[in-house]
Amino acid sequence: MTRRSITLAILGFWLSGLALLYKRSTAQTPEQTLVAAGMRVSPETYYYRVEKDGVQIGAASSAIDTTTTQLTATDFIRAVVPSSRGTSRMQARSEAHFSRALNFRDVIVKVQGDVPQFLLRGVLQGEGNPRTFQVTTETPRRHATTHEYDVAGLMFVPSVAPLPMMLAKTRKLGVAFSTSIFDPMSRTIRSVNLKVERDSLFSVTDSAALDSSTARWVKAHTDTVRGWLISGNVPLTRLWVDESGRMIAASEPGGISFSRTAFEMAFENWRLETTAVDSSKKPRRTRR
Repeated sequence: MTRRSITLAILGFWLSGLALLYKRSTAQTPEQTLVAAGMRVSPETYYYRVEKDGVQIGAASSAIDTTTTQLTATDFIRAVVPSSRGTSRMQARSEAHFSRALNFRDVIVKVQGDVPQFLLRGVLQGEGNPRTFQVTTETPRRHATTHEYDVAGLMFVPSVAPLPMMLAKTRKLGVAFSTSIFDPMSRTIRSVNLKVERDSLFSVTDSAALDSSTARWVKAHTDTVRGWLISGNVPLTRLWVDESGRMIAASEPGGISFSRTAFEMAFENWRLETTAVDSSKKPRRTRR
């Protein structure tokens, strides 16, 4: 063997060793991947117009707060939902807690308005698989009911489910993520296989200004945000999320849609509109 051959062989073994060392240092277990994804979650609140056939019927918000040990996801919606019997006012608030490794801990949901009202508390108990998810529901003038569900593996609420897939930097088209989702409204746990379908660009209003001629808030500045379409057996038929897994836009089977916008264009315009409608319905006093 010549000196050149020996040198090339040594370099080959050295490079192979470096490649193996790199592979070992970068390979992560599913638990390590979740921890890494959880630590990438940034606290942020987003606001949404809730529409039906292009007409605003409500407003919603989705907030994530973080501490060194916990992640809190708070979702809120206030709307007047059309139905065959007219309209129903409703307000719902959900607050779910996770560890920074994105392990589900508990959730509390409160629904009020013309719809059936309830207060729900759910706690995931035990270690290993399966664990027990205990759900207690309180409704007006009725005794509280408690149900228990076996949960094997990961579980999320709908607004948090896309986070691990997007923050784990695996958001390539076609990538799938199997998990379970607890739907507070139907009080069911669904096994889902989330999948990244395609990407697109969205123009999102991030600030608003008051139009003095209409007394309504209008867009003052927009930002371009890249979104990914997430498919799977999820409560929403179309769900677009950003690179952090947070919702940009969504729609559901009943034709109700959500679109991210500035706070004023979501909540303030809705407040102004409902105030004007309520005022027009009040009977006017006639002077004698």
